Amino acid sequence: MMTIILCFLFLLIALIFYNKKGIPIFLYHQVNPLSNVTPELFEEHLKIIEKLNMNTLTISEYYSKKPSKNSILITFDDGYFDNYKYVFPLLKKYNMKATIFLNTLYIVDKREFEPKIELNYEANYEAIKNFLKSGIGFSEQYLSWEEIKEMYDSGLLDFQAHSHKHTAMFTDSKILDFSKKDKMDYTDIYLYGEAEDNFPIFSKRGEYTGPALIIKKDFFNIFKNFFNEQLVNITDKKQQLIAAQNFIDINKKYFSKETEEEYIKRIQNEFLENKNLIEKKIGNNVQFFCWPWGHRNNRTIKILKNLGVIGFISTKKGTNSSEANWDMIRRIELRNYTVSKFKLNLFVARNLILGKIYGFLS
Repeated sequence: MMTIILCFLFLLIALIFYNKKGIPIFLYHQVNPLSNVTPELFEEHLKIIEKLNMNTLTISEYYSKKPSKNSILITFDDGYFDNYKYVFPLLKKYNMKATIFLNTLYIVDKREFEPKIELNYEANYEAIKNFLKSGIGFSEQYLSWEEIKEMYDSGLLDFQAHSHKHTAMFTDSKILDFSKKDKMDYTDIYLYGEAEDNFPIFSKRGEYTGPALIIKKDFFNIFKNFFNEQLVNITDKKQQLIAAQNFIDINKKYFSKETEEEYIKRIQNEFLENKNLIEKKIGNNVQFFCWPWGHRNNRTIKILKNLGVIGFISTKKGTNSSEANWDMIRRIELRNYTVSKFKLNLFVARNLILGKIYGFLS
């Protein structure tokens, strides 16, 4: 009994001592009337941060200064137009700072008109379709460089790297399923060249996570013809997949694996395009990289460190300390971003001990 009491007292003292020593970082994407975070809901989050008298930092400030107790980071991935239309005015209203990790392929120099807001999967799909047709992936759903410069010059926003295209790569030639045109996303049409039924579905990951499996695009229509001629009348799905895999295995001339040198060069070129565009357009120093989809890779960390990256931002939940692990900065993204859930996660992540437990369990 005494042991239980002592353990409870020790835990209580630890929780009190480490309160406000955790540094929570929250992740958002879009903030608009259609998204899971509306402008009204986002403002409620800012009101909570203000009420708790928390100090908002950019990612660059987090690295360069020793953060005070009771600090927090607000981050956005990709760089959508609604970050300018809805988020920026609210940050100015509450005098709070944030960081946006940019995908630079989609950014125009100057906005010609204010677009009707679309959700990100629609915006990215159309942008990649245009990129495959013309080599230009500009999207009015993304920020313009003019808007980014205005936000950066305000002193409230930091802009860092999130890859140029934010696309995926194939990782394995084992077939998982057959495609459905209406279920294919923008990474699929980037890899397949088009959206069609009955393409072979292979595993994929973010293109920063290692050497890619290269599949010639000719193969997909060859496979589709095979499906229509040989597989369509097989009613057993398992037998369909076995036959499909046999067809894939005897057509390996369409498949190749990137060499280590090819992988390194591809990553270097992709990242430097992202970094150089940001630095050229707004004049800041890009030193932080946010993993697309949170897909991390230790070899890629070494490559990017050689290109000047000092901090890697993940989607792994939990909290961070003032002496951060810059190889894996943790962030919290809530699928259901209600006020009560935001308060709960903030309560946990502000406490270094509770936040570390949360990170371990997640």
